[in-house]
Amino acid sequence: MMFFATFVACSFLILWIVVHRISRDAGGMVITGYIVFIFYGYIQKFINDFISFEFIRHRFFFQDRIFLPLSLIAIVLLYFLSKRLVRWNPAVAKYIAISAFILALWNLSFWANGQLRSYTFTEERSVSGITLEVPKSPFAIYWMLFDGYGREDVLTREYNFDNSSFLSALENRGFTIYRKAITNCPSTGCVLPATMELEDFGTLDSNSISALVNNRAPDHWRFEESSVATLLSKIGYKAVELSSERSPIIISKPFPMAYYEKTVLSSLPPSLQLWRKYSRFGLIDNMKETALQASNDDVLVFSYNLAPHSPYYFDAEGNFLDPPILQPDRETRIKYSKQKDAYISQLKFVNTQILTTVDEIIENTNADPLIIIMSDHGPASNWNEGDFKETPSEALFNERVPILKAVRIPKICRAAEFEKSSNSWNTFVVALNGCFNAGLPIHPDDVWWNPGNLNQHYENGIWKTQLGEKEMR
Repeated sequence: MMFFATFVACSFLILWIVVHRISRDAGGMVITGYIVFIFYGYIQKFINDFISFEFIRHRFFFQDRIFLPLSLIAIVLLYFLSKRLVRWNPAVAKYIAISAFILALWNLSFWANGQLRSYTFTEERSVSGITLEVPKSPFAIYWMLFDGYGREDVLTREYNFDNSSFLSALENRGFTIYRKAITNCPSTGCVLPATMELEDFGTLDSNSISALVNNRAPDHWRFEESSVATLLSKIGYKAVELSSERSPIIISKPFPMAYYEKTVLSSLPPSLQLWRKYSRFGLIDNMKETALQASNDDVLVFSYNLAPHSPYYFDAEGNFLDPPILQPDRETRIKYSKQKDAYISQLKFVNTQILTTVDEIIENTNADPLIIIMSDHGPASNWNEGDFKETPSEALFNERVPILKAVRIPKICRAAEFEKSSNSWNTFVVALNGCFNAGLPIHPDDVWWNPGNLNQHYENGIWKTQLGEKEMR
C-alpha cells in the first residue's frame, strides 16, 4: 500500500520538476492539478452532499465522463487566478510541492491501510472451548458463494425464470438442494461475517456486532483469521481466500474499486482504466483458481464471486459487456436491480461456471470433498428507494431473504446434521457438527434486517409488519 501511495506522489513530483524547468506557469498548473487530485474525494463528497440534482452529479462522476476536461479547465483558471494572490517563484513552488507530496502520502497511505484495519472482539466468543475431531481421512472443503443469487421460487415468481435444470444438474452430481434456505441478513457485509464467525446477532450487543461486521469487511475478508478457518487450522486445514473482485496486480490490491471510480481517474477513457481489466476475467479466473485447489485434501477454500449481482459483466454466453460503472452508487444499483433480463442472462453464465468448476473438482480430487454452493442473499428487483437498513416492504423481504443453497456432503459426514438448519449463519455450524463433531449450538432461523435493531427482527425468517412501520408509511 505504501509503495503505491509513494509511487503516485513521486510521479506528480517528478512531473512538476520536469515541467517546471520548461515553464514556471506549467509547473504551477501541475501543482494545482496535484492538489485537486489529492482532495478529489472531498470534492466529490461535497458535490454529493450539497447538490441534489442527479443530472449534475452523474455528468460529473459517472456516465458522461466530463469531469477530466472540466478539471483541466478549472486547474488553469485556478492557477492564473491564484497568481494574483501568490507569487509562483521557485521557493513558493518548492514549498507547495513538498507539502502536496506529504499530503498525498498521508491521504493515500491511510486510505490503503484502512482497508486492512483490524478490530478486536471484547465479548466471549461463541466458539470458546470448541474443538474439532480429526476425520479418519482428510477431505477438502469448498465454500463457493455467489452474490445475490435468487432461490428457485423467487426466480420463478419475480423473474419468470425456471432454474430447475441447473438444480437438477447439481443433484445429479450428488448435491442436496435446500429449497427453503434463507439468509440471516439482507447485505453481504453482515451475512458473511456472521457465517465466518459462527455468531448469532441476537445474542450480541451493538458494539460487538459492529466489531464483527467491520472485522470482515468486503474489501478484505481476512478469511484466514475467521473462527471457521481458525478452528479448522487446528486440525491441519489451510485457508484459501479467493475473490472475483480483487485483482492480483498491484494497482488494485491496496484500494477498493470505488477509489478508482470515485476519483479523477474515472474520467479516463475505459481503454486506459487498467483496474477494469481484471473484471473482464474476474469470475472466470476465480472459478479456475477454485478448481485448481482440487489436488489438495487439506484446504478450506472460500471462493467469493460477485456475479450474478450487478453490475452485469456477462451475457448468457460469457461475452463481456464492459459496464460503465463497476461499483455503482445506490441510485445506479436500484436501476440495475430492475434489469431482470440482464440479471438472468448473467445468472445463466454463472450456472455454467459452477458446473464446470464442480466437475473439475470432483474429477481431480483425491477424497470426497465437502462443497457448499450458496448465495449471501437474494436479488432486489423490488428495491425502490432508500437504504437497505430501512424497514423493507414485504415484496423486497420475500425476494431478498430466500437464498440458493446446495451442499455436496461427503459420506464420512452425518447428513442429518445438515438438515437441522438451512439459515446462512448456520452453514458452518451444521457442517462442523456433521463432519467434525464440534457440538456447536444451532442458531435460530431468524432474520435481522438491521443487525442489533429489535424493530427489524423477523423470527423464523417470516415477514411481518414491524413496530413503527405503519407510521413510517
